Amino acid sequence: MIDRPYVEKAADSGSRKVTLLYGDPLRYMTRSILAGMFLTIVVFVYWSLLHNLHDISLGKVIASAFFGVGLTIIVFSNAELFTSNNMYLAVSTKEGKTSLAQTVALWTACYIGNLIGALIIAGLLCGTNAIADLPLDHALYSGAAHKVHQSAWAIFCKGVLANWVVCLAVRLALRTKEDVAKILILILVVFIFLYLGFEHSIANMGTFSISLLGNGQISLGEALFNLVFSTAGNIVGGACFVGLVFAYLNPAETPVSASPHDRHE
Repeated sequence: MIDRPYVEKAADSGSRKVTLLYGDPLRYMTRSILAGMFLTIVVFVYWSLLHNLHDISLGKVIASAFFGVGLTIIVFSNAELFTSNNMYLAVSTKEGKTSLAQTVALWTACYIGNLIGALIIAGLLCGTNAIADLPLDHALYSGAAHKVHQSAWAIFCKGVLANWVVCLAVRLALRTKEDVAKILILILVVFIFLYLGFEHSIANMGTFSISLLGNGQISLGEALFNLVFSTAGNIVGGACFVGLVFAYLNPAETPVSASPHDRHE
């Protein structure tokens, strides 16, 4: 199969991630924290662009196109993002290079690290008064309120779609050899989920952290409600809709047994 080498590449990547987690957990957690930090600062820029460009017809297009910078930074800096790891570990486990227990352990560690990173950036932004200076009608506050006031099923479905798109971007980037092509794929594909308003749990961590530290109208309980169902949706979208399908459609070639007529007695 033409994509088989990329399945093996993804599986090897998942195996290396598990090896790093168990062999050097501090280094792995640092990479996870950095991913949360990178994405949260980009989240803040996204909401700021959306607010400042709300009078421009292409304002949402510009803001959504920028968001792919976050995933690009994470990919190029070799940081650890929970949502893309949903795909990688699904592939490596399907290929027998990692176990289900290792997958759950890595997802859990990565999720916690991403959350710590989001909280660090939100705290630093609070220290600069950037959050205190946000007007009450800021797009971030209204966006956070919209996210938490949806039904559980809507959040879950949007979570599935969000990480289906994000992991498609990562999966397509595996095929590229040139950095420019990789950047374009990541930015253009990630644009889809932002523009359509899907639910990305790690991006939501940043949004909710900033809103809770500022003058947003959401509660911690409401934020957790969204994160539970968006996270579940992200796992299904990344692991099932991309990772397992990717591995299933490109199986390892099995040697064809010789027929009895071809055997020499």
